[in-house]
Order: sequence, then C-alpha cells, then structure tokens
Amino acid sequence: MICKARSKEGQAAFEKKLLFGFTGLTLLGYLMEIIAVSTDSWLLFYIDGGSYQEGNGRYLWRVFSGLWRICKVERTINEDKSTEESRCEYHDFFPSTKEIIYDETIDRQILDYMRTGCAFSVITVILMFLVHVFAIYTIRRPRYTFKRLTALLHIMTGACIIVMNEVFIRTTEYADEHLPERFPHAEYQYGYSFVLSWIVFVFYVAAGIAFLVVSHKRKAKMGESADELAEEDEPMQIRR
Repeated sequence: MICKARSKEGQAAFEKKLLFGFTGLTLLGYLMEIIAVSTDSWLLFYIDGGSYQEGNGRYLWRVFSGLWRICKVERTINEDKSTEESRCEYHDFFPSTKEIIYDETIDRQILDYMRTGCAFSVITVILMFLVHVFAIYTIRRPRYTFKRLTALLHIMTGACIIVMNEVFIRTTEYADEHLPERFPHAEYQYGYSFVLSWIVFVFYVAAGIAFLVVSHKRKAKMGESADELAEEDEPMQIRR
C-alpha cells in the first residue's frame, strides 16, 4: 500500500510538472502571438526593378502587409537606393460608400475579410489571457473538471487562431484574384508574423491535449486519506 501511495504521488508530481511546462510554453506562445498580430510581416512583396506608381510618381520596391497596416518601400529615382523611403499607413476598415465605389483597391468583400481577421485577432489575445488564468488556478487546485475546462479553452484558442489565419489566407487569395490594383505585379510570400501565428496554434493545441490527458478522475479509497488529489475530485457538498 505504501508503494502504491508513493506511485500515486510520483504520478501526481509528474502531471503537475507537465502542466507547468505546457503553461510556460503557452505563455511563450502568448508573447509570440502578440508580436505576430502587431507586426507587418504577414505578407511580403519584393518587386525586382521597381514598379512605377502613377499616383505619386515613385517606384515601388517592397511591400509589407499586416493585419492592421501596410508599409511600402519606394524610391524617387529608381536606380538610386539612397532615395528609398518607407511609408506605412493603417488599413481603413470603415471607408465611405464613395471611397468603396471609386477606390479600385477595395470592395465590400475584402473589407469583410479584413474586419473578420482583426476581430478574431483581438478575441484570440483576450482568450489567451483567460486561458492562463484558468491554467494557473487548475495547477493550484487540480480538480479534474477544472483541467477539462482549461483543456477546452486551449483548444478554443487554437480554433480562433485557425480562423484568423485562414481568413488572412482567403483575404490574400481574394485580393490576388479580384483586386489586381491592390497587389503589385510581383510574387508574394507569407512572412514571419504568419509563421509565428501557426507555431502558437501548435503550442495551444498540444497544451489542450496535455490538460485533457491528465484530467482523469481520482477516487479516494479507505485508508488513503493522504491522497489530496483524490479528495479534490470528490463531489463538493454545499451545507447550510
């Protein structure tokens, strides 16, 4: 019986370390997601030889686009790198009807995609904060119901990241197909911000699975009153 109790204590200690490790991993993922959402390297364009812009008389060389704004690297003289300047502007999520009609770089569909992606980025960051509140509480009070709830929140966070990333992919594909004025005449590629977001998705799904695996219910038995984890899983009695 003593060996069995020691075995249970060892298993409980291992599970606690496991949850601590995955919570630390998701905290790292939280910081990575904040960096990803707030930076402009979701979509990158590199234009060999530059592209002349009739609107401002400059040559466009590079474009960096994020969820919230777009940055353009332009040259006044195409062959002179010293005339290169970077200009950033935030996306207009709520343009007027007149702007939608006359601006060839936007339409209602692309606006819906952009708004959805940004909305889910905010939801994801808020949900990540709540996940860690529940995770820390669960580690302190390892009741199986708390572990399952925390696992569900981790998986929900991963689902929000999927929606955000897939909406951005769809935004890019739609603009490439229907809004040629929005895309420079160059090949595009996804940047490090986009890659970071997918890495964070893996972190949260893995953490959700870990919390779910260790969420088995323990039952206290006669003579094992020292099993505090089993006592945590016993039904709570509310008395007057």
